[in-house]
Amino acid sequence: MPPKPLPAATLKPNQSKKSTTESATDGILLGDKVYWNPENLPNGHVAIIGASGSGKTQTLKAIAYELPRFYPNVRCITIDFHGDQELPGEVCYPLNMESPYGINPLVVDLDTKGGGPSLQAIAVSAILKKALTMGVNQEGLIIDILTTCYRQRGIIQDEPATWRREPPTFANVREEIDGRIKSGCKESSKLALKLAAMFEYGIFTRPQPSLDAQIIRFDLSALGKVPGLGAIAAEALIKQVMDAHRILGEIEGKIPRSYFFIDEVKEVKSSRILNIVLADGRKYGLGAVVASQRKEEISKEVIANTATKIILPVDQAEVKAVASCLRFSDSLISNLEPLQALVRMGKDGHKVNIKPYYERI
Repeated sequence: MPPKPLPAATLKPNQSKKSTTESATDGILLGDKVYWNPENLPNGHVAIIGASGSGKTQTLKAIAYELPRFYPNVRCITIDFHGDQELPGEVCYPLNMESPYGINPLVVDLDTKGGGPSLQAIAVSAILKKALTMGVNQEGLIIDILTTCYRQRGIIQDEPATWRREPPTFANVREEIDGRIKSGCKESSKLALKLAAMFEYGIFTRPQPSLDAQIIRFDLSALGKVPGLGAIAAEALIKQVMDAHRILGEIEGKIPRSYFFIDEVKEVKSSRILNIVLADGRKYGLGAVVASQRKEEISKEVIANTATKIILPVDQAEVKAVASCLRFSDSLISNLEPLQALVRMGKDGHKVNIKPYYERI
């Protein structure tokens, strides 16, 4: 049976001018007379594509700035790979060699239907395998090591009451690996080399900060010097937040509890957990706004599961691919100027002069 055809790639004329007071109920003003309201869409996720200098960062920050004003109780968590996503009133946690803060990927998912230390060990090993290009043998070894570390803390898969105990950190993982090396395990020596940068930076051995603040930014810019570290930290954080939302249960309406903001989403393009957020996060009140410079840097799952797409000026070599994927004409895309965007919300398309972040503060 042939697939159902996509809606026609047409623009919807902007409606009559709205007063400024209407923005409080209509949604977040993107620009001109176009408002974004996640409650009016199949999901609240947003994908932004724009080349360097297009206004991509200003657009993402504009949404992040306005969202707590539209939803006073929403929590915004920015995963900042470049260190340029600061917002007023934020609590910022820089992750680097001198920072007192860290991320603990070994925090256990407390969901009795799909959590526990064994499944957490498998999930973490998958993240490490992808970020650090591990082989099958090393993946299996790290699962065994992580399971051992949980067991040493008295955290047992078949005993959910133990899952709330303080989890191990990668300091414990390092100790376990060192012990196996002393016992003559050659594979542990190879694994230690793979994890050397992680151990040196120490961000996975330090206390993890609270996520109770409303506007939180994790500055991962220093981690870009070591391939894979930023992706590991980001995926661990995304997983923890998604796990916590599952425990809270499904929301009754459409008002979100939390939002992730991720510029340069290429860093986690193949993230399984981000794809889960985009597929299932809506019903738990968790949304995501992601951005990148090129279509190829955004996964097919992200494109498929974001009801809102914002196209800013892209490199001319990208025009045909973006037009085909997001159903706007080549000419519309190729003639965009900085801070001009084509916005598709559900079936409707708009051309918008984006009101940037710097005009909102």
